[in-house]
Amino acid sequence: MKRDLSQLTLREMFSDTERLTAELADHLELGFLPKNQQLIRMVRELPEGVEKRRVEDISVRNQAAELLKSDRFTQELFVKLEEYLVAIDQSINDIIDGD
Repeated sequence: MKRDLSQLTLREMFSDTERLTAELADHLELGFLPKNQQLIRMVRELPEGVEKRRVEDISVRNQAAELLKSDRFTQELFVKLEEYLVAIDQSINDIIDGD
């Protein structure tokens, strides 16, 4: 079971924050952005003279659903990261204030 952030040492918080930041960067680079680009390519209007392709509504809907799922995961990572950053800030303020 995960310990409460207030029970972690400052070092542990920094280590977890570094791990979350790397996970977020990897997710954005390898998951979210490629899904976004794929959806953009799928719905992009092609210039005149380029062979048109038929894109089914279900394909667009499925791709949009995947992008939304990826966005939810992105938001979850942001929330966790923000919680850690707030805890780090509080911990540092406690040290400065002598608590």
